[in-house]
Formats: sequence, C-alpha cells, structure tokens
Amino acid sequence: MAYKLYDEIVSASETFQKNRRIEALKPLIPQSRLYNYGFRSLIGSLEVTKERIIEVFGRSNEQAKWHLRQVINQLDQLDMLSQLEVPNDFRALTVTFSFHHKALHSIRDDLREASEISDGRVTQISRNFEQALRSVVDKNGLYLANWKEPEEWNMQFFPDVGLKVVKLVYANRHSLNLAIIPKGIGPHKHSNTSEVHFSLEQTDGDQITRGYRLNVTEPYAVPIRPDEWHGYEEHRYATPHQLLFLTGSKQILGWGIVIDRSVTESSKLNLTPIPSQEIAKTQGVLLARAIEDLESKVSYKALEKKLIDFSKTKGITLSAVAVPYVWSDNSEDVIDIVVKGRGELIAVNNATKIREGDAFAIPFGIEYQVRNSDGEPMILLSSKLEV
Repeated sequence: MAYKLYDEIVSASETFQKNRRIEALKPLIPQSRLYNYGFRSLIGSLEVTKERIIEVFGRSNEQAKWHLRQVINQLDQLDMLSQLEVPNDFRALTVTFSFHHKALHSIRDDLREASEISDGRVTQISRNFEQALRSVVDKNGLYLANWKEPEEWNMQFFPDVGLKVVKLVYANRHSLNLAIIPKGIGPHKHSNTSEVHFSLEQTDGDQITRGYRLNVTEPYAVPIRPDEWHGYEEHRYATPHQLLFLTGSKQILGWGIVIDRSVTESSKLNLTPIPSQEIAKTQGVLLARAIEDLESKVSYKALEKKLIDFSKTKGITLSAVAVPYVWSDNSEDVIDIVVKGRGELIAVNNATKIREGDAFAIPFGIEYQVRNSDGEPMILLSSKLEV
C-alpha cells in the first residue's frame, strides 16, 4: 500500500509536467506534504552520508568516484532545498516532492553502482541510506525518530563544542535534535534562533541560561532566546547527558546545530548558582513534576498545559498533553514527542504505532490524531514555532 500511494504521487507529478492541470493534484497535496516532512527529517542521515562518502572517496577507484561525485552533487542540491519551506498548495507535489523523489532515488542508484565496484565501506553507506529512505516511504510519510534509540551511523560529531548530535525530526521552521554530552558544552549563543533545552532523564550537571548556573538533577526544560548565552557544564552523572533541544527561527530555517554560534567561557559571564528548586528564575520548569500535576487533573478528555510560551523564547513553545483516549490538532506546524505510553498516530488516512521516545512532525493544516492504547494517559510534549 505504501509504495502504491507513493507511485501514485510520482505518476501525478509526471502527468502534471505534460498537461499543467492542477485539479487532479488537490486530493494528493496533504499526502505529498507528509512525505516532504519525512524527507526533511532525513537531513541528519544525508549529512552523515556525505561525510562518510568524503572519507572513502580518496581510496575509491575512478569509476566509483564518478558515482560518488553524483551522490555528493545531489546531496548538495537537497541541502539547498531544505532552506525552503514546504508549500501548502500543488507545488508541494510538483516541485518539493518531485525534487525529493528524483534526488533521493538518484542517490540510491549511484550508491548501488558504487557498491558493486568498491569495498564494504561504500556498501554499508548504501545500506544505511536505503534504510533511511524506507523509514519515510514505508510509513507513507509518517516518519518516526526515537531519541532513546539513536543509530550510531546517524550521529554527527562537532569537535569545536565536543558533543555528538542526532538530528531527529524537522518541520518547516523548527526541529528536534538530541545532543549526547559526556562532560559538558561551554556557553554559546545564536543570533537568530530560539530554543528550548530539556532532558527527560535523571542527570546531574549545570545548565547555563539567563545569567544563572542552574544545577539540574531531574527532568527539566529551559527556554533560550535569540542572542542569549547558554550551555551545560560540570556533568557529574555516570552516563552522558542526553539533552534534547528544539530550535527554530523566524528568519532562517532551524536545522539542528546552528552554524551562526558565538562561543565564550563561563568564567566571563558572572553566573549566579541556583538549585533545581529555583528553576522558575530561568523561566523553566521541572518536567516530571509538571507532568505529574497534569496527570492528576485529567479525566476523560485530553488536557493540555503550556509549559514554555512565546514570551520566554521569542519563538518556540512547549506544552505537555495528557491523552486518556484521543488527542487531535491541526492548527500549526507541530513536533510531538511521546514521553509516556503507547498508541497510534493517524494522519491523512495513514496510521502507525507510536511508543515512548518516538517523535514526529506534522504540517500545519493537516488534522492528526493520537490514540492511546494503554490504561494510563499517554503523555506528549508538543512544540510549535510562533512567527
């Protein structure tokens, strides 16, 4: 069924190139937008693919190099496409979907050709890429990324800040990412980007934000405004700090680790140390306590509680949602994370199972439902970018 629907959209796009008639495309626009959001969420996989190709390029034969050059060229084209928003009209099919389809399948074919005449390293790159592509197509665009189970081959290392990052899911102008921090990351800031930094696990370290050095020992979330120093230092827990961060911008698209970062030393910031209990001074929230309070108030209807609003970040918002049975939304671009429970995600007549740790992005204007299949309420964290 997945490939039948996918092929139908491919065929519709090809027919449009011949007759330029949009009437037959309208029923397929929502599904095309879902696919596009799934493809956008592969940005991390595509960047890692390029890095791995560059690593093996010099040791490849000339015939393999030709195919690998084609792959790099297509990856660069997709990177440029990622700087454009997904349209809400027929162009979502005829332009954005069509471009993704042709580029991604061209990459697949060239990697297969290179694998036939190269060693096992290119073969592994090809397999990883095809796995990523299937994760979108097989689910009809309902792409899921589970932050608790990051793939090692999907991680990027940023030596200047000393951490690994997994780019998880991407909407039009905001994204969800995972930073794996073994010791800490020094203070830095971004000129145009708002963020929410949060952790869903026990930890022990110092979150730097709003002029404070906040000691965090339990799940928490803090807002970050554009041009505001932030970081995480003095990690004392036995395992690396798993920092999830939402990032987005009104001016530029929020692709994970933001390149426009300035770096400083915490000793230059005159930070005031405070304990977790004083997190309100940073306009943040202790997540486990907020969720427990929400659960105590929910009955038979889904209940939403705003945790971090626009005024605190100048962009990103974060809410907790308790879902006893069904939750639905369709107002804005949304990124949701399943914090607790399991159930089903339904959008554009497609359905997929979801569980704790799963994250997904839904385009604005597309109604979706989350159905709980447990006896206890499912808990979601839901994020939007207000522009």
